[in-house]
Amino acid sequence: MLERGQIPGIEPTIRVGIILPEDRQTNVSLDLSNIPDYQIIPKHLQTESQPYHIEVEQDSLRINGNRSDKLHLRRLDKGIDLGKIIEVYPVVAGRGFHWEKKIRLNLLGDLEIMVHQGALLAINILPLEQYLMCVATSEMNAACPPALIHAQTIVARSWVLANVEQKHRQLGFDVCNDDCCQRYQGTNYLTRQAQVGALATRGEVLLYEGSICDARYSKSCGGMTESFETIWDGNTIPYLQVRRDFEDNGWEDLSLSSETNAARWITSTPPAFCSPATVPGDSLAQYLGSVDEAGRYYRWKVNYTQSQMTELLNLKLGLQAVNVIEIIPVSRGGSGRLNRIRIRYTDRNREIRLREVISEYEIRRVFHTRFLYSSAFIVDRLAVEDKIPGEFTLRGAGWGHGVGLCQIGALGMALKGYAVPAILTHYYPGSELTKIYP
Repeated sequence: MLERGQIPGIEPTIRVGIILPEDRQTNVSLDLSNIPDYQIIPKHLQTESQPYHIEVEQDSLRINGNRSDKLHLRRLDKGIDLGKIIEVYPVVAGRGFHWEKKIRLNLLGDLEIMVHQGALLAINILPLEQYLMCVATSEMNAACPPALIHAQTIVARSWVLANVEQKHRQLGFDVCNDDCCQRYQGTNYLTRQAQVGALATRGEVLLYEGSICDARYSKSCGGMTESFETIWDGNTIPYLQVRRDFEDNGWEDLSLSSETNAARWITSTPPAFCSPATVPGDSLAQYLGSVDEAGRYYRWKVNYTQSQMTELLNLKLGLQAVNVIEIIPVSRGGSGRLNRIRIRYTDRNREIRLREVISEYEIRRVFHTRFLYSSAFIVDRLAVEDKIPGEFTLRGAGWGHGVGLCQIGALGMALKGYAVPAILTHYYPGSELTKIYP
Protein backbone atom coordinates (compact mmCIF):
# COMPACT_ATOMS: atom_id res chain seq x y z
CA MET A 1 0.00 0.00 0.00
CA LEU A 2 1.00 3.63 -0.47
CA GLU A 3 2.73 5.34 2.43
CA ARG A 4 1.65 8.83 3.44
CA GLY A 5 4.33 11.49 2.97
CA GLN A 6 6.62 9.32 0.83
CA ILE A 7 7.62 10.39 -2.68
CA PRO A 8 8.17 7.20 -4.72
CA GLY A 9 11.20 6.93 -6.98
CA ILE A 10 9.61 4.16 -9.06
CA GLU A 11 6.06 3.51 -10.18
CA PRO A 12 4.08 2.06 -7.25
CA THR A 13 1.29 -0.50 -7.27
CA ILE A 14 -2.11 0.65 -6.03
CA ARG A 15 -4.95 -1.20 -4.32
CA VAL A 16 -8.45 0.00 -5.34
CA GLY A 17 -11.62 -1.01 -3.49
CA ILE A 18 -14.23 -2.06 -6.09
CA ILE A 19 -16.95 -3.62 -3.92
CA LEU A 20 -17.04 -2.25 -0.37
CA PRO A 21 -18.59 -3.70 2.80
CA GLU A 22 -20.92 -0.66 2.96
CA ASP A 23 -22.50 -1.82 -0.31
CA ARG A 24 -23.84 -4.84 1.64
CA GLN A 25 -23.40 -6.89 -1.50
CA THR A 26 -23.49 -10.67 -1.05
CA ASN A 27 -23.03 -11.91 -4.62
CA VAL A 28 -21.02 -11.02 -7.68
CA SER A 29 -20.14 -12.59 -11.02
CA LEU A 30 -16.80 -12.56 -12.85
CA ASP A 31 -15.95 -13.25 -16.47
CA LEU A 32 -12.30 -13.74 -17.42
CA SER A 33 -11.40 -12.92 -21.01
CA ASN A 34 -9.05 -15.91 -21.03
CA ILE A 35 -8.60 -18.17 -17.98
CA PRO A 36 -4.99 -19.22 -18.84
CA ASP A 37 -3.96 -15.55 -18.55
CA TYR A 38 -4.59 -15.77 -14.79
CA GLN A 39 -3.30 -17.74 -11.85
CA ILE A 40 -6.28 -18.72 -9.69
CA ILE A 41 -5.53 -18.83 -5.95
CA PRO A 42 -6.40 -21.16 -4.26
CA LYS A 43 -5.70 -23.62 -7.06
CA HIS A 44 -8.73 -25.84 -6.41
CA LEU A 45 -10.95 -23.02 -7.69
CA GLN A 46 -9.39 -23.22 -11.16
CA THR A 47 -12.13 -24.12 -13.61
CA GLU A 48 -12.98 -23.73 -17.27
CA SER A 49 -16.55 -22.88 -16.30
CA GLN A 50 -17.54 -19.26 -16.92
CA PRO A 51 -18.66 -17.04 -15.35
CA TYR A 52 -17.48 -17.33 -11.75
CA HIS A 53 -20.53 -16.94 -9.51
CA ILE A 54 -19.51 -15.86 -6.00
CA GLU A 55 -21.77 -15.72 -2.97
CA VAL A 56 -21.23 -14.96 0.70
CA GLU A 57 -21.91 -18.02 2.83
CA GLN A 58 -21.55 -17.14 6.51
CA ASP A 59 -17.89 -16.04 6.89
CA SER A 60 -16.58 -17.51 3.62
CA LEU A 61 -17.18 -17.52 -0.13
CA ARG A 62 -18.98 -20.07 -2.26
CA ILE A 63 -17.50 -19.97 -5.76
CA ASN A 64 -19.25 -22.11 -8.37
CA GLY A 65 -20.13 -24.54 -5.61
CA ASN A 66 -16.69 -24.57 -3.95
CA ARG A 67 -15.90 -22.89 -0.63
CA SER A 68 -12.92 -20.68 0.12
CA ASP A 69 -12.01 -17.86 2.51
CA LYS A 70 -10.61 -15.78 -0.34
CA LEU A 71 -10.26 -15.67 -4.12
CA HIS A 72 -7.23 -14.12 -5.81
CA LEU A 73 -7.12 -13.78 -9.60
CA ARG A 74 -3.51 -12.97 -10.42
CA ARG A 75 -2.86 -11.73 -13.92
CA LEU A 76 0.33 -13.27 -15.32
CA ASP A 77 0.99 -10.45 -17.82
CA LYS A 78 0.91 -7.01 -16.17
CA GLY A 79 0.85 -5.06 -19.46
CA ILE A 80 -1.94 -2.98 -20.98
CA ASP A 81 -3.83 -5.53 -23.06
CA LEU A 82 -7.55 -4.86 -23.28
CA GLY A 83 -8.00 -8.44 -24.48
CA LYS A 84 -6.98 -9.60 -21.00
CA ILE A 85 -9.50 -8.27 -18.51
CA ILE A 86 -11.77 -9.37 -15.67
CA GLU A 87 -15.40 -8.33 -16.04
CA VAL A 88 -17.06 -7.77 -12.66
CA TYR A 89 -20.81 -7.25 -12.17
CA PRO A 90 -22.68 -5.70 -10.49
CA VAL A 91 -20.58 -2.85 -9.05
CA VAL A 92 -21.97 0.33 -7.45
CA ALA A 93 -21.07 3.65 -9.10
CA GLY A 94 -21.99 7.03 -7.62
CA ARG A 95 -22.15 5.46 -4.16
CA GLY A 96 -24.46 7.54 -1.92
CA PHE A 97 -24.99 10.30 -4.50
CA HIS A 98 -28.07 11.13 -6.52
CA TRP A 99 -26.60 9.50 -9.66
CA GLU A 100 -25.97 6.10 -7.98
CA LYS A 101 -26.33 3.11 -10.29
CA LYS A 102 -24.96 -0.40 -10.80
CA ILE A 103 -22.54 -1.05 -13.63
CA ARG A 104 -20.19 -3.68 -15.06
CA LEU A 105 -16.47 -3.06 -14.65
CA ASN A 106 -13.70 -4.35 -16.87
CA LEU A 107 -10.45 -4.52 -14.91
CA LEU A 108 -6.76 -4.79 -15.67
CA GLY A 109 -4.42 -6.22 -13.04
CA ASP A 110 -5.26 -8.60 -10.19
CA LEU A 111 -8.47 -9.03 -8.23
CA GLU A 112 -8.90 -10.16 -4.62
CA ILE A 113 -12.33 -11.05 -3.21
CA MET A 114 -13.08 -11.86 0.43
CA VAL A 115 -15.78 -11.51 3.09
CA HIS A 116 -15.77 -8.63 5.56
CA GLN A 117 -18.46 -8.49 8.24
CA GLY A 118 -20.88 -10.56 6.20
CA ALA A 119 -20.48 -8.67 2.92
CA LEU A 120 -18.19 -8.81 -0.09
CA LEU A 121 -14.94 -6.88 -0.31
CA ALA A 122 -13.26 -6.79 -3.74
CA ILE A 123 -9.89 -5.13 -4.37
CA ASN A 124 -8.27 -4.44 -7.75
CA ILE A 125 -4.43 -4.39 -7.66
CA LEU A 126 -2.60 -2.76 -10.57
CA PRO A 127 0.27 -0.40 -11.49
CA LEU A 128 -0.48 3.25 -10.70
CA GLU A 129 -0.17 4.48 -14.29
CA GLN A 130 -2.73 1.92 -15.51
CA TYR A 131 -5.08 3.08 -12.76
CA LEU A 132 -4.61 6.72 -13.81
CA MET A 133 -5.40 5.96 -17.45
CA CYS A 134 -8.75 4.65 -16.30
CA VAL A 135 -9.40 7.57 -13.94
CA ALA A 136 -8.86 10.21 -16.63
CA THR A 137 -11.83 9.18 -18.79
CA SER A 138 -13.94 7.97 -15.89
CA GLU A 139 -13.84 11.52 -14.53
CA MET A 140 -14.18 13.27 -17.91
CA ASN A 141 -14.96 12.08 -21.44
CA ALA A 142 -12.40 11.23 -24.11
CA ALA A 143 -13.76 14.09 -26.25
CA CYS A 144 -11.98 16.55 -23.93
CA PRO A 145 -8.94 18.39 -25.32
CA PRO A 146 -5.53 16.78 -24.58
CA ALA A 147 -4.59 19.62 -22.21
CA LEU A 148 -7.55 18.75 -19.97
CA ILE A 149 -6.82 15.00 -20.03
CA HIS A 150 -3.14 15.65 -19.21
CA ALA A 151 -3.96 18.11 -16.41
CA GLN A 152 -6.58 15.76 -14.94
CA THR A 153 -4.06 12.89 -14.96
CA ILE A 154 -1.39 14.95 -13.16
CA VAL A 155 -3.91 16.10 -10.58
CA ALA A 156 -5.21 12.56 -10.01
CA ARG A 157 -1.65 11.25 -9.64
CA SER A 158 -0.76 14.01 -7.18
CA TRP A 159 -3.87 13.46 -5.08
CA VAL A 160 -3.45 9.71 -4.74
CA LEU A 161 0.30 9.90 -4.01
CA ALA A 162 -0.17 12.66 -1.44
CA ASN A 163 -2.29 10.01 0.30
CA VAL A 164 -3.50 12.47 2.92
CA GLU A 165 -6.93 11.13 3.87
CA GLN A 166 -6.29 7.35 3.92
CA LYS A 167 -10.03 6.79 4.23
CA HIS A 168 -9.93 3.05 3.60
CA ARG A 169 -6.56 1.97 4.97
CA GLN A 170 -8.14 -0.21 7.67
CA LEU A 171 -9.77 -2.28 4.91
CA GLY A 172 -6.48 -2.92 3.14
CA PHE A 173 -6.74 -0.66 0.08
CA ASP A 174 -5.54 2.81 -0.90
CA VAL A 175 -8.62 4.31 -2.58
CA CYS A 176 -12.13 3.25 -3.56
CA ASN A 177 -13.58 3.25 -7.07
CA ASP A 178 -15.94 6.16 -6.57
CA ASP A 179 -16.42 9.88 -5.94
CA CYS A 180 -15.53 9.37 -2.28
CA CYS A 181 -11.94 9.15 -3.60
CA GLN A 182 -11.53 9.29 -7.39
CA ARG A 183 -13.90 7.94 -9.98
CA TYR A 184 -12.46 4.72 -11.41
CA GLN A 185 -14.45 2.57 -13.83
CA GLY A 186 -11.72 0.23 -15.00
CA THR A 187 -11.21 0.00 -18.74
CA ASN A 188 -14.91 0.66 -19.50
CA TYR A 189 -14.11 4.05 -21.00
CA LEU A 190 -10.35 3.72 -21.44
CA THR A 191 -9.36 5.48 -24.64
CA ARG A 192 -6.23 6.11 -26.62
CA GLN A 193 -6.36 9.73 -25.42
CA ALA A 194 -6.30 8.62 -21.78
CA GLN A 195 -3.39 6.25 -22.41
CA VAL A 196 -1.47 9.03 -24.15
CA GLY A 197 -2.28 11.37 -21.25
CA ALA A 198 -0.74 8.97 -18.73
CA LEU A 199 2.28 8.20 -20.91
CA ALA A 200 2.94 11.87 -21.70
CA THR A 201 2.78 12.88 -18.02
CA ARG A 202 4.21 9.68 -16.50
CA GLY A 203 5.56 10.31 -12.99
CA GLU A 204 4.63 14.01 -13.04
CA VAL A 205 3.12 15.50 -9.88
CA LEU A 206 2.53 18.89 -8.30
CA LEU A 207 4.88 19.75 -5.43
CA TYR A 208 4.59 22.51 -2.86
CA GLU A 209 7.58 23.17 -0.62
CA GLY A 210 8.92 19.68 -1.30
CA SER A 211 5.71 17.74 -0.65
CA ILE A 212 3.24 16.30 -3.15
CA CYS A 213 0.15 18.51 -3.34
CA ASP A 214 -3.13 17.31 -1.91
CA ALA A 215 -4.65 18.15 -5.28
CA ARG A 216 -8.39 18.20 -4.60
CA TYR A 217 -10.81 18.77 -7.47
CA SER A 218 -14.54 18.92 -8.19
CA LYS A 219 -16.85 19.07 -11.18
CA SER A 220 -17.70 22.80 -11.18
CA CYS A 221 -16.63 25.55 -8.80
CA GLY A 222 -19.47 27.79 -10.00
CA GLY A 223 -17.03 30.57 -10.92
CA MET A 224 -15.12 30.75 -7.61
CA THR A 225 -12.99 28.03 -6.01
CA GLU A 226 -13.30 27.39 -2.29
CA SER A 227 -10.64 27.19 0.43
CA PHE A 228 -9.64 23.85 1.94
CA GLU A 229 -10.36 24.97 5.50
CA THR A 230 -13.94 25.99 4.68
CA ILE A 231 -14.83 22.48 3.53
CA TRP A 232 -12.70 20.25 5.75
CA ASP A 233 -12.14 22.52 8.75
CA GLY A 234 -8.40 21.91 8.82
CA ASN A 235 -5.26 23.98 8.53
CA THR A 236 -4.91 26.53 5.75
CA ILE A 237 -3.34 25.08 2.59
CA PRO A 238 -1.76 27.90 0.54
CA TYR A 239 -2.44 26.33 -2.87
CA LEU A 240 -6.11 25.49 -2.05
CA GLN A 241 -7.68 28.90 -1.53
CA VAL A 242 -10.55 31.04 -2.83
CA ARG A 243 -9.76 31.98 -6.41
CA ARG A 244 -11.81 33.51 -9.20
CA ASP A 245 -12.23 31.21 -12.20
CA PHE A 246 -11.66 34.08 -14.63
CA GLU A 247 -9.06 35.07 -17.18
CA ASP A 248 -9.38 38.82 -16.57
CA ASN A 249 -11.04 41.38 -14.33
CA GLY A 250 -14.38 41.22 -16.08
CA TRP A 251 -16.17 41.05 -12.75
CA GLU A 252 -15.62 43.13 -9.66
CA ASP A 253 -14.04 41.47 -6.61
CA LEU A 254 -16.65 40.15 -4.22
CA SER A 255 -16.41 38.47 -0.85
CA LEU A 256 -19.02 35.75 -1.21
CA SER A 257 -19.07 35.04 2.52
CA SER A 258 -21.41 38.05 2.61
CA GLU A 259 -25.09 37.12 2.14
CA THR A 260 -25.74 40.11 -0.12
CA ASN A 261 -22.77 39.29 -2.36
CA ALA A 262 -23.51 35.56 -2.37
CA ALA A 263 -27.09 36.20 -3.49
CA ARG A 264 -25.93 38.58 -6.21
CA TRP A 265 -23.34 36.06 -7.41
CA ILE A 266 -25.62 33.03 -7.41
CA THR A 267 -28.42 34.82 -9.26
CA SER A 268 -26.06 36.01 -12.00
CA THR A 269 -23.89 34.21 -14.54
CA PRO A 270 -20.37 35.70 -14.45
CA PRO A 271 -18.34 34.61 -17.52
CA ALA A 272 -16.02 32.19 -15.73
CA PHE A 273 -14.06 29.35 -17.36
CA CYS A 274 -16.71 26.89 -16.09
CA SER A 275 -19.65 29.02 -17.24
CA PRO A 276 -21.86 28.45 -20.30
CA ALA A 277 -20.15 31.49 -21.82
CA THR A 278 -17.00 29.35 -22.16
CA VAL A 279 -18.44 25.81 -22.31
CA PRO A 280 -21.97 26.06 -23.78
CA GLY A 281 -24.52 23.88 -22.00
CA ASP A 282 -25.59 22.10 -25.19
CA SER A 283 -22.01 20.88 -25.77
CA LEU A 284 -21.12 20.03 -22.17
CA ALA A 285 -22.57 16.50 -22.21
CA GLN A 286 -19.98 15.30 -24.73
CA TYR A 287 -17.17 16.14 -22.29
CA LEU A 288 -18.57 14.70 -19.05
CA GLY A 289 -17.94 11.28 -17.53
CA SER A 290 -20.49 8.54 -18.25
CA VAL A 291 -21.87 8.54 -14.69
CA ASP A 292 -22.55 12.28 -14.70
CA GLU A 293 -26.06 13.56 -15.26
CA ALA A 294 -27.09 15.89 -18.02
CA GLY A 295 -28.03 19.07 -16.24
CA ARG A 296 -27.06 22.51 -15.10
CA TYR A 297 -23.67 22.50 -13.40
CA TYR A 298 -22.89 26.21 -13.26
CA ARG A 299 -26.25 27.43 -11.95
CA TRP A 300 -29.14 25.24 -10.81
CA LYS A 301 -32.49 25.31 -9.02
CA VAL A 302 -34.30 22.84 -6.75
CA ASN A 303 -37.94 23.34 -5.68
CA TYR A 304 -39.66 21.89 -2.60
CA THR A 305 -43.21 22.29 -1.36
CA GLN A 306 -43.63 22.86 2.38
CA SER A 307 -44.63 19.23 2.88
CA GLN A 308 -41.65 18.00 0.84
CA MET A 309 -39.18 20.13 2.77
CA THR A 310 -40.66 19.11 6.12
CA GLU A 311 -40.66 15.44 5.17
CA LEU A 312 -37.08 15.66 3.90
CA LEU A 313 -35.70 17.34 7.03
CA ASN A 314 -37.62 15.00 9.32
CA LEU A 315 -36.12 12.07 7.45
CA LYS A 316 -32.56 13.41 7.40
CA LEU A 317 -32.45 15.02 10.85
CA GLY A 318 -35.26 13.39 12.82
CA LEU A 319 -36.77 16.80 13.61
CA GLN A 320 -40.41 15.76 14.07
CA ALA A 321 -41.27 19.12 12.54
CA VAL A 322 -44.79 20.11 11.54
CA ASN A 323 -43.70 23.10 9.43
CA VAL A 324 -40.38 24.53 8.34
CA ILE A 325 -40.48 28.29 8.85
CA GLU A 326 -37.08 29.45 7.66
CA ILE A 327 -33.65 28.21 6.52
CA ILE A 328 -31.07 30.70 7.79
CA PRO A 329 -27.49 30.92 6.44
CA VAL A 330 -24.99 31.24 9.30
CA SER A 331 -21.56 30.89 7.68
CA ARG A 332 -20.26 30.83 4.11
CA GLY A 333 -16.83 30.39 2.60
CA GLY A 334 -15.33 32.70 0.00
CA SER A 335 -17.03 30.86 -2.88
CA GLY A 336 -20.43 31.29 -1.25
CA ARG A 337 -20.52 27.68 -0.04
CA LEU A 338 -22.41 27.26 3.21
CA ASN A 339 -20.72 25.38 6.03
CA ARG A 340 -23.22 26.26 8.76
CA ILE A 341 -26.96 26.69 8.43
CA ARG A 342 -29.87 27.06 10.88
CA ILE A 343 -33.37 25.63 10.43
CA ARG A 344 -36.30 27.27 12.21
CA TYR A 345 -39.39 25.07 12.48
CA THR A 346 -42.47 24.32 14.56
CA ASP A 347 -42.74 21.03 16.42
CA ARG A 348 -45.82 18.98 17.26
CA ASN A 349 -46.53 21.19 20.27
CA ARG A 350 -46.48 24.24 17.97
CA GLU A 351 -43.32 25.48 19.66
CA ILE A 352 -40.62 27.11 17.55
CA ARG A 353 -37.37 25.14 17.46
CA LEU A 354 -33.93 25.74 15.97
CA ARG A 355 -31.56 23.14 14.55
CA GLU A 356 -28.08 23.80 13.15
CA VAL A 357 -26.48 21.80 10.36
CA ILE A 358 -22.69 22.04 10.29
CA SER A 359 -20.28 21.30 7.42
CA GLU A 360 -20.61 21.58 3.67
CA TYR A 361 -20.99 17.82 3.31
CA GLU A 362 -23.76 17.55 5.90
CA ILE A 363 -25.67 20.46 4.37
CA ARG A 364 -25.57 18.76 0.98
CA ARG A 365 -26.65 15.47 2.54
CA VAL A 366 -29.58 17.04 4.40
CA PHE A 367 -31.07 19.21 1.64
CA HIS A 368 -31.54 16.52 -0.99
CA THR A 369 -33.09 13.06 -1.00
CA ARG A 370 -29.68 11.77 -2.11
CA PHE A 371 -27.04 14.55 -2.23
CA LEU A 372 -27.32 18.23 -3.18
CA TYR A 373 -25.17 19.49 -6.05
CA SER A 374 -23.38 22.16 -4.01
CA SER A 375 -23.73 24.05 -0.74
CA ALA A 376 -23.42 27.41 -2.54
CA PHE A 377 -27.11 28.25 -2.55
CA ILE A 378 -29.69 30.75 -1.38
CA VAL A 379 -33.23 29.94 -0.27
CA ASP A 380 -36.35 31.74 -1.49
CA ARG A 381 -39.47 31.44 0.68
CA LEU A 382 -42.59 31.51 -1.53
CA ALA A 383 -46.36 31.58 -1.00
CA VAL A 384 -45.97 32.65 2.64
CA GLU A 385 -49.12 32.59 4.78
CA ASP A 386 -49.08 33.27 8.53
CA LYS A 387 -45.28 33.27 8.34
CA ILE A 388 -45.26 29.69 6.94
CA PRO A 389 -43.90 29.32 3.37
CA GLY A 390 -45.86 27.13 1.00
CA GLU A 391 -42.74 26.53 -1.10
CA PHE A 392 -38.97 26.78 -0.95
CA THR A 393 -36.66 27.31 -3.92
CA LEU A 394 -32.95 26.59 -3.57
CA ARG A 395 -30.91 28.46 -6.18
CA GLY A 396 -27.31 27.37 -6.34
CA ALA A 397 -23.91 27.60 -8.03
CA GLY A 398 -21.46 24.88 -8.91
CA TRP A 399 -21.31 21.11 -8.56
CA GLY A 400 -19.19 19.64 -5.77
CA HIS A 401 -17.05 21.08 -2.97
CA GLY A 402 -15.29 23.58 -5.24
CA VAL A 403 -11.77 23.14 -3.83
CA GLY A 404 -8.77 22.98 -6.19
CA LEU A 405 -9.18 22.18 -9.86
CA CYS A 406 -12.59 22.87 -11.35
CA GLN A 407 -12.98 20.16 -14.00
CA ILE A 408 -15.38 22.10 -16.21
CA GLY A 409 -13.30 25.25 -15.68
CA ALA A 410 -10.13 23.38 -16.68
CA LEU A 411 -12.04 22.14 -19.72
CA GLY A 412 -12.94 25.73 -20.55
CA MET A 413 -9.30 26.77 -20.23
CA ALA A 414 -8.20 23.91 -22.49
CA LEU A 415 -10.84 24.84 -25.10
CA LYS A 416 -9.48 28.40 -25.00
CA GLY A 417 -5.99 27.11 -25.77
CA TYR A 418 -4.36 27.23 -22.32
CA ALA A 419 -1.48 24.78 -21.88
CA VAL A 420 -1.24 22.23 -19.06
CA PRO A 421 1.15 24.28 -16.84
CA ALA A 422 -1.12 27.34 -17.07
CA ILE A 423 -4.18 25.29 -16.08
CA LEU A 424 -2.40 23.75 -13.09
CA THR A 425 -0.92 27.07 -11.93
CA HIS A 426 -4.34 28.68 -12.11
CA TYR A 427 -5.93 26.15 -9.77
CA TYR A 428 -2.90 25.37 -7.56
CA PRO A 429 -0.97 28.67 -7.32
CA GLY A 430 2.59 28.31 -6.05
CA SER A 431 2.85 24.62 -6.96
CA GLU A 432 5.62 23.20 -9.14
CA LEU A 433 5.21 20.52 -11.81
CA THR A 434 7.89 17.88 -11.15
CA LYS A 435 8.71 14.42 -12.51
CA ILE A 436 9.38 12.05 -9.57
CA TYR A 437 9.94 8.74 -11.39
CA PRO A 438 10.85 7.69 -14.93
